[in-house]
Amino acid sequence: MFQTAPVLLGQYRPLDSYLHRLDARAKILPVVLVLILALLTESFVFYIAVLAALIAGLVFSGIPMRTLLDNFKPILLLVVITSFYHMIFSGHDTAVLLKLGGFQITRGGIRLAAFYSLRLIIFVSMAFLITLTNSPSELGDAVTKILKPLRRLRIPVYDLSLILFIAMRFIPILYDEFNTIRNAQIVRGVRFTGSMLSRMRKSTSIIIPVFVAAVQRADELALAIQARGYRSGGERTFYSLSTFGQAEWLFTFASSVGILAVYFLTR
Repeated sequence: MFQTAPVLLGQYRPLDSYLHRLDARAKILPVVLVLILALLTESFVFYIAVLAALIAGLVFSGIPMRTLLDNFKPILLLVVITSFYHMIFSGHDTAVLLKLGGFQITRGGIRLAAFYSLRLIIFVSMAFLITLTNSPSELGDAVTKILKPLRRLRIPVYDLSLILFIAMRFIPILYDEFNTIRNAQIVRGVRFTGSMLSRMRKSTSIIIPVFVAAVQRADELALAIQARGYRSGGERTFYSLSTFGQAEWLFTFASSVGILAVYFLTR
C-alpha cells in the first residue's frame, strides 16, 4: 500500500487565516522567546500552557487536527526513545518504582522522561506553526530582515537566508523522492518487513538512491544559481514587499507579554 503524508515539516499550507496573513517576523520573535524560556524553566505548567496555545494556533489556522496527528506520528518514535532513555538512565537518586532486569524505573526518571518529551513536542509544534503558515520565501525574507543589522559585522545574512530557503524547499522535495523510490521498490517485490536488521538492510535500496538524487539536485541548483548571476555578499532586493503593521505589532506584543507572564507565574 502506497502512503503519502498530506503535510510535511517545511511544507507550506496556503490558507486564509489570521496567522497566515501576519508577517512572518511577528511569529518568529515570540517563537524565539519561547525557545529561550523553555530552556530556562523546569515548570510543567509552562510547557502545557505553551503547547495548548500552539495547538490552538495550528487548529485556528485551518489545519485539520487529524492531519496534525498523522504528521506527528514520525516524531512520536523520537519521543518514545527520549522517554525510555531518561526512565532507564536518569533519576537514580529518587524512589524506585519498578525493576526490569538490571534496570530501575524511578520516580525522577519518569519525571525527566515526561519533561524532555514535552519539550521536544513543543519545539516540533513551533516548527509546524512557522512552516505551515508561511512559505519558504516569506521565512527567508523575514530572517533576512531580522538579521540585517548583523551585516555591519560582515556576517553573510543574505547567504544564510538563501541556505535556509533552499533547505526548507528541499525537505518536501526529498520526501516526495523518498516516497517515489519506496513505491517503486514495493512494485518490484521488496517488502520492508521482518526483523529490525532485515528492514535496515532493505532500507539501503531507498537511502542510496535518495542520496544520489539529492546530490544531483544540489548540483543542478548550484548551476542555476550561478547562471542567474548570484554573487555572495552583494546587495539583494525582495520580490515581494511585506510590512510590519499594526496587526503584527499587536500580535508580537500580546504574545510576548503572555509568554513572559506564564513564565514568571510558573517559576
